[in-house]
Amino acid sequence: MKMRKIVKVLLILTSLSTATAFAETVYINGKPVDQKVIDQAMNQFKKSSPMAAQQMNNPQFKKQLLQSVGMQQAILMEGNSMGLDKSPEYQQKLQEIKPMIYAQILQDKASNSPVTDAQAQAKYDQMKKQMSSQKQYEVSHILVKDQKTADDIEAQLKKGANFADLAKKYSTDPGSKAKGGDLGWSDGSNYVPQFTAALTKLQKGQYTTTPVKSQFGYHIIKLNDVKTGNAGNIPPFAKVKDQIKQQLQMEKTRAFFDGLKAKYKVEIK
Repeated sequence: MKMRKIVKVLLILTSLSTATAFAETVYINGKPVDQKVIDQAMNQFKKSSPMAAQQMNNPQFKKQLLQSVGMQQAILMEGNSMGLDKSPEYQQKLQEIKPMIYAQILQDKASNSPVTDAQAQAKYDQMKKQMSSQKQYEVSHILVKDQKTADDIEAQLKKGANFADLAKKYSTDPGSKAKGGDLGWSDGSNYVPQFTAALTKLQKGQYTTTPVKSQFGYHIIKLNDVKTGNAGNIPPFAKVKDQIKQQLQMEKTRAFFDGLKAKYKVEIK
């Protein structure tokens, strides 16, 4: 991406200069750079990653960032002196990066109303309620590569063979083989659709009498137990509040851009 090349050049230029600690501003030809420009660069960097704010406490790192701001201003002044802003090359490059600039501005606008604690609490309560009513399945399975082997295992089960023993002998699933095919508890969402569809039709203690085919092979699935509710495993709200806020903010931004896609009828044909 061309924007990445620009950033890379600035970082290389920054690395060529030596830094002294506790710098607070940048000077170009002896004149200080507008503090608004510096603040904007600092704030943009802080938004770039969760660790950025902590890095700003490092005087040496802050000096390097200020050097980057200085190089940007030097490049801007040199380009202006050459009249690059009026050149066809500049206009072409501007058109190339304009969508990215617009996207950032629009994303900032979409994030102008931050998620409140009350909204995060409502989402948390919704999640907890959903988990309280959600079915959980304790499952075992035997996975083999071909239907002939699967049919043979089914025949042994009908004669009374122990499911766990057959799993240890035949299953090709390294994660559950040694445990007699035990997959533990799940709501089924982490399994492939064919597996989940067959699982949810079983009664406690039953196994599938017809092997279930998936991209992994052939499964014989056994439902060991079933229960409703798993809300006890959700952490306290205080521990997940920030994560929920981040998730809701992402959902708001995604909804905003989905709205643009619908508004301008973005289609692939």
